[in-house]
Amino acid sequence: MKTKKIVLTGGPCAGKTTALTELEKEFTEKGYQVLMVPEAATILINSGIRPFGPHKLKTVDFQRQVIKLQLTLESLALETAKKTKCPSIILCDRGILDDKAYVTKEEWQQLLKEFDTTDLNIMNRYDSIIHLRTAALGKEEFYTLDNNSARTETVDEARQKDKDTLASWLGHEKLKIIGNESTFEDKIKAVVKEVYHTLSKPYPIQIQRKFIIDDIALDDLEDNKLVKLDIEQYVINSGNIEYTFRKTTKDNETTYTLLTKIDTDIDNERVRTSRKITEEEYYQNLSEEEKPIRKTRYCFEYQNNYFRLDIFEQGLILLEIEPTTKEEKIALPSFLTIKEEVTNNKDYRNSSLYERLNFKQKGSAKVRSL
Repeated sequence: MKTKKIVLTGGPCAGKTTALTELEKEFTEKGYQVLMVPEAATILINSGIRPFGPHKLKTVDFQRQVIKLQLTLESLALETAKKTKCPSIILCDRGILDDKAYVTKEEWQQLLKEFDTTDLNIMNRYDSIIHLRTAALGKEEFYTLDNNSARTETVDEARQKDKDTLASWLGHEKLKIIGNESTFEDKIKAVVKEVYHTLSKPYPIQIQRKFIIDDIALDDLEDNKLVKLDIEQYVINSGNIEYTFRKTTKDNETTYTLLTKIDTDIDNERVRTSRKITEEEYYQNLSEEEKPIRKTRYCFEYQNNYFRLDIFEQGLILLEIEPTTKEEKIALPSFLTIKEEVTNNKDYRNSSLYERLNFKQKGSAKVRSL
């Protein structure tokens, strides 16, 4: 299978960080090697190489450095993908044509000449372009730069950068524009759906069916081609914000993620974001008084259905499936003994399981500020 290279682009505060985190989780579970190409400009700015400040570079000189770094990062990702036996996806936090939005027409032509390339050649480097509209276009109340210290744009500047960036990619064969017409969660789902389309894979409808497993033949499970993940997570509530800290280990490689759910007063909307955090950030917020949820997750395919099997440290075993259509007939694995379906039972949500693990009386949950 050809490695797909997908660009996520858009204006400032568009949701790229959350989308990339969700994509990595989604497709790692599906058995893909997910290779992330971080935003080159942010790396340089955080390293002290900047187009602003007391020792600033000229804009065209800075963008030249961005292109050099971007080419190197993409090359390393492709080399890595070629060495693996499993299918791979390369997710780029911006692509080279994004740089066109930050220089004049004359400067861009100069850069194309230096790198011996054209706009069309650059477009052909990527299989799909997903442009996320900045929150400054329609969701101004959520516009913030707190999650990226390398960004300084005002609302008006963010709108202009969004427009200029999109213009740079017009003409690409597979360009998808995702706006702010619905909720932020739906926006992220639209990104995930678009990647499924790029991979020519059916997109699961956003309904999870969930079953309690009474018995399991682990030997039969191991005979299936599967992905095994060890997951640890805990929840902190602070006012109208719910923080879920998650530690995920796969093949001796560990990642840490912070998921944030914020209740708003806008049509009962709940904003859900996620981002990678460091090991230090994970443990510094972990209370010694509370027990995290620990479980081993097996992700596998059975008769063209995708399953997630969670075996919790306390003994509970839950099976989840995401159908691709409402009418889809589900073939439950023969090596599992189903006790009951709990799809609509809120007691089996992660937040409820965490509460029962740590707090015996309703309302006794402890609130800590981050």
